Amino acid sequence: MIIGIDQGSSSTRCIVADAELRTLASASSPVTTLRPGPGMVEHDPEDVLRGVLGAMREALEAAGDPAVAAVGIATQTETFILWDAESGDPATGLISWQDQRAEETARALEEHAAAIEAATGLPLAPTFSAVKLAWLFEHEPGVLASAQSGQLLFGDVACWLSWRLSGGSAHVTEPSNACRTLLLDLDTLGWRDSLCEVFGVPRSMLPELRPSDRPGVLTNGEVAGFEAPIAATLGDQPAALYGQGCTRPRMAALTLGTGAFLWLNVGPDRPTAPPGVLATVAWDAAAGRAYALEAFGANAGNALRLLRDLGLLGEPPSPAPDWSRPLPMLVPAPAGLGTPHWHGADRITLLEAGSTTTRDALSQSAVAGVAHQVADALDAQDARVAIDVLRVGGGLAADEALVQAIADLSGIELEVSSAPEATARGIVALAAAGAGLRPDEDQAPAVARSVAPRLDPAGRERERERWRRAVDVHVSETVGV
Repeated sequence: MIIGIDQGSSSTRCIVADAELRTLASASSPVTTLRPGPGMVEHDPEDVLRGVLGAMREALEAAGDPAVAAVGIATQTETFILWDAESGDPATGLISWQDQRAEETARALEEHAAAIEAATGLPLAPTFSAVKLAWLFEHEPGVLASAQSGQLLFGDVACWLSWRLSGGSAHVTEPSNACRTLLLDLDTLGWRDSLCEVFGVPRSMLPELRPSDRPGVLTNGEVAGFEAPIAATLGDQPAALYGQGCTRPRMAALTLGTGAFLWLNVGPDRPTAPPGVLATVAWDAAAGRAYALEAFGANAGNALRLLRDLGLLGEPPSPAPDWSRPLPMLVPAPAGLGTPHWHGADRITLLEAGSTTTRDALSQSAVAGVAHQVADALDAQDARVAIDVLRVGGGLAADEALVQAIADLSGIELEVSSAPEATARGIVALAAAGAGLRPDEDQAPAVARSVAPRLDPAGRERERERWRRAVDVHVSETVGV
């Protein structure tokens, strides 16, 4: 049996599966979010570790305590921790990708922004680990001194969990997590000295880079409760891409949850990203290297929940937009606008509503407003590499009206996955391949249903142009917000 660990910002989920990727049992543990200061978002590392161990034990017990042949770990990217190289004690919390304490640090490094993006494929932003590392070194001199002396180690969540589960025997990571630090050269997939110098990061604190499916780490029986190879580690969204079977170029995975995450496999060569889209690496495995283009819709489940709370949207199921009549234009952006706009204002804009507007029309507009944001991300991503296959997963994949609206507004046929836990499935599949338990082949789950566009090209362009005008108003009215 293979254990798949999906460690996220709100929960840790563990599944026990066989080599045919059939889930036998699962368990989860909540993750508490801490806010120790303005803009700061952290998790207690020991609490997260306890949650991982507890979820593993509960899932194994539910599966009948089988022997474990391999472990796979998928984790939230950009989140990181520093710990003592000798004792293993955390020197910081798990500093979250959501943490924005380093905004001023990012502005102070702006002269290096172009070089950073050219090397890493990512913009200079406080989301990424190295910017917050530079902030720590500036504001906590003791941390810098300890790092320079070799006392402290740096790692992403998968790196740290591998260290702890192995009893401190390995300080390793892999490219899909490492590339989110702003310290990895996206061409060579190696640490880049010039980037370490920009952020003041000692190379000695960085983990050894290994392939995604060959970490070379063995769990410690006293810590994990069993001995087995940790056969794969990945970031959460690359794991979802792999779990949806998007292992060939021009295959994309759309995960609909709190936000909408869109990853497009572009093959073994580094891509040039269109404006507003990120270039990144999905995995580096025995079967080959895969780069990806990443686009992000900031609003999906979060916007629908808020609109329900405000009474603009009824309880599920959502109403399907009726494109035969002009609907009011609703721009639901409580988390700002993502790709390609990257406009951060927390605002909902309603246009073209009047005295005869019904609640049902507003509900349809709400669904359309979320679907338009996903279509924006698809349009931006599709500008450079055409999408042949688009597979949809995540909790909102069951919202038939939303999925249909996305198909209508993007003009792309969607394949809704039968696998609800693509991230866990993906890391189990890669771990099984890494451990030699199954060939590294197409991991595609069955398609639950295909959703074809029902809106003709002329109607689609009409609605998309109305949306673009609404976004222009939304952005112009929220300048400086």
